[in-house]
Amino acid sequence: MKRRLYAPAVLFVGLLSAQIVATAHVYLSNLDLLQATETVMRAGYLAVPNKLITEDLNRLAPAMAGGVFFTLSIGAGLSLATLIGAWLWDRVFRRRWTATGCCLVLWTTGLFLVNHNGWNMVASAYLLVVPPVTGIAAIQLMPARTTLLSPTGVFWPVSAAIILALLWGLVLDRHMFTNIRDHLLLASRAGRSITNAYYAYTLFPAEAFKSLEQKQIRTCVLGDTLDRSHWSRIERTVRAHDYLPIPAGTPADLTIGHDPRKKQFSLGFNQRIILHVPEQEMFGNPAEVLAAYSREQDRNRMFRTLTLGCLLLGFPLVLFTILFCTLGSLPGLFFTAGISDIIAAALCILAGVILLMPVYQGHAAAAPARPAVALSAPVGVDRITALRQACEDRRDIAVEAKRYRLDESPHVTERYWLARSLAYARNPVSHAMLMALADDPVPIVACQALWAMGERKNRAVIPQIIDRINAASHWYIQMYGYRALRTLGWVQPRSQLLSY
Repeated sequence: MKRRLYAPAVLFVGLLSAQIVATAHVYLSNLDLLQATETVMRAGYLAVPNKLITEDLNRLAPAMAGGVFFTLSIGAGLSLATLIGAWLWDRVFRRRWTATGCCLVLWTTGLFLVNHNGWNMVASAYLLVVPPVTGIAAIQLMPARTTLLSPTGVFWPVSAAIILALLWGLVLDRHMFTNIRDHLLLASRAGRSITNAYYAYTLFPAEAFKSLEQKQIRTCVLGDTLDRSHWSRIERTVRAHDYLPIPAGTPADLTIGHDPRKKQFSLGFNQRIILHVPEQEMFGNPAEVLAAYSREQDRNRMFRTLTLGCLLLGFPLVLFTILFCTLGSLPGLFFTAGISDIIAAALCILAGVILLMPVYQGHAAAAPARPAVALSAPVGVDRITALRQACEDRRDIAVEAKRYRLDESPHVTERYWLARSLAYARNPVSHAMLMALADDPVPIVACQALWAMGERKNRAVIPQIIDRINAASHWYIQMYGYRALRTLGWVQPRSQLLSY
């Protein structure tokens, strides 16, 4: 029993340490976001997130919930890698100094990579906390005897993992995550709860390690070295790129100055100059200049890559490890270790197949020969496929959708794809359906309705989108609404607090 629960126990310790770091990470980021958002509001701009969200940014609960993303990605990857490394160091390499040196080299290499573009305290915290804590737990909890590295002990878990990887490889394409969401998560109550939690809390950790270019709204201070003509032109330019000018003396993401002798602008942060840009380049290609400034300021590029890799590989392997050990512990009370491994492997494969079946059905569904008829098909997979195909073909299905009352469908996935497909509908009935879907109680449906409003290029809906941004209690809805405004050519108005 101790051998069975060894890996889950060590991984739990590692994930717990990651959650502590992640909570502090997201909480500090939330405080920065709160300060920036309040500054934007005071300056008279449309703020995203709005006041309903910012009221909770100084609370611990959103930080803890948002921190789960980092725990299940970078935390899972580091915990699993440390567990494997500690086991190999003790059982295979017999704690030799050469093995110790290799582990330290790998660890310091990770620290170097996340700090290659400047000191990144938060990214370093994960590497300075999670591996040592997990390693100590792995060594202290290590059972005296184990068959894990014996041929029998390795064969069944590795075989189960390989079989599951091959099975899920059948649905590996650019639509895999969409199919998982549409046909697995949104098809069950538990899956919808997971989806709702994802959309409710993932923007908090996302904000914590985005580059400046990826953020929706940035703040900017126009320095007193700018003359009147340059000040007005720069003010309009940065507003058009969502760098919102705020009064001097307030912390900002960007400060712009000017050197008239060299005819160049300076872009800096915290009184430190990051870039010098000729006037012609600043006015001729501001998007590229601001993108270059963001790249120079980006300390999280490698950290984002590492986090994504851990999410795609570390999290599934941690989930499999915990599941295999847990499923093998109960049979272990009555059977030998070998038989328990066989039972655990079979149950893991069975669970993987059960989860795979609806995803594979969505993956294998063929485009309907008669799309209009497929919208009323009795099988949900066929209706979803028809809606997705209509969206890809940019076909107007507003009349058929209204006839079959798809806008009132009880299935979230159908309303989701209907809202998205209405971006290409020109029939008058589509506008009313979009307005109704924009108020859908499920956020992902409302988000796609707002996205479709932007794609339709109808600027008459701008006031309605702004009203929804101000009233929405969901950050994702506000984000999609703001993107729709920008797609429609809307620009933040000039702040009344600014004057030259």
